[in-house]
Amino acid sequence: MVDTSVIDTFLAESLRSIRNEGFAQWPIGSEADWQTSDRAKEVWTQIDFHGIAVLLFNSASRLENWPDNLIERIAEEARLIALWETTHRKCVGDLIFQLHDAQIDTVLMKGTSIAYSIYDDPSARRRGDSDLLVNPTDLHRTRMILANNGWYKRDDPHGLSFQETWLHNMAEFFIHSIDLHWEPSDRPVLQQVLRRVDYFANRQPLERFAKVAFGADLALTVVHAAINQNWHSTHGYYSQDKRLTGSRRFIWSVDFDLLLRNLNSAAHARLTDICLKGGVGPLVASTLRGASEDLGTSDWNVLIEQLDAGVLDADIKRYLETRDNLAEFLLDLRTANPWSFKLRLLKHRGFPPRTHLIEKYPTAKGWPTILLQGRLLIATAGRLLRRVVSS
Repeated sequence: MVDTSVIDTFLAESLRSIRNEGFAQWPIGSEADWQTSDRAKEVWTQIDFHGIAVLLFNSASRLENWPDNLIERIAEEARLIALWETTHRKCVGDLIFQLHDAQIDTVLMKGTSIAYSIYDDPSARRRGDSDLLVNPTDLHRTRMILANNGWYKRDDPHGLSFQETWLHNMAEFFIHSIDLHWEPSDRPVLQQVLRRVDYFANRQPLERFAKVAFGADLALTVVHAAINQNWHSTHGYYSQDKRLTGSRRFIWSVDFDLLLRNLNSAAHARLTDICLKGGVGPLVASTLRGASEDLGTSDWNVLIEQLDAGVLDADIKRYLETRDNLAEFLLDLRTANPWSFKLRLLKHRGFPPRTHLIEKYPTAKGWPTILLQGRLLIATAGRLLRRVVSS
């Protein structure tokens, strides 16, 4: 079995070629391993991980000598994604209209905003859900409208405090998902940079998605995407039911290329200002440097140098580098403001629902909830004590 880095190098070179209107040549001749069915399967696994099936399908005429079974697998995936895109847009678009009629302001963030603002073919920006931001004052009414339109709340993983997931069964074929946010990030440390007020103040019309839809400002989207990529690099990204860490998906690199190409001078200045004032300049610069390596471009070198000149906020650096969820929680608790946010974090941490307690302590599923909560509190206190002693 080949090292995935060899396949990733091949796919990166293929992306560069077709994006420059050239041809992506499948290795032939002495490269005997590349003629096996196993190699085609391995390449497909990486195509799926990188989320670039539709990008390749849309340039299928430029894929020279690629195995027929791999071309067909790419085409099959592209057709499925296109169907998902059509039904997702209908399902979520109808909801956006309902919220608009109720005078509830919304902002679509991340993948869906990117797909419909900068991609010629929105289905090329593969994703599994839409992230929808509302104001906290509109949260109760938003939940009611969701429920009245056939959406139902998922039992989310323990620890989410400023977002929740809602699902909708569309024609018994797809189950569509919305991550409903009342803060752009669920993490108070990051809310210092990703501020809700900025998302609403700078939202952009997203009429390709729905006539009354708004998407996130492109400058904010660059910062948000860079932070998310760094978080996933440390904490992992699920692909083929496996959690992979340290990996950079090529679709994210294409995102950055298209985002930066579409920034006007005002948005470019806003991006620099957000990064330098928010203490994430070097982080965004590092992310853009990796994307430029994937795509073989030097177009962003001046911007990267500007952002690298900033100072990386110490709390954000620690937050994105640690894999200790207790350390993350303590940073969030210290940063959260006002006190109501701190109390919410403490409540969620100390008193999770019974379903999560049973998942954490499966051998104690017969215990009363109060004892399970006590066990969790004692375990957390022990970890805190060990942290104090070792510091």
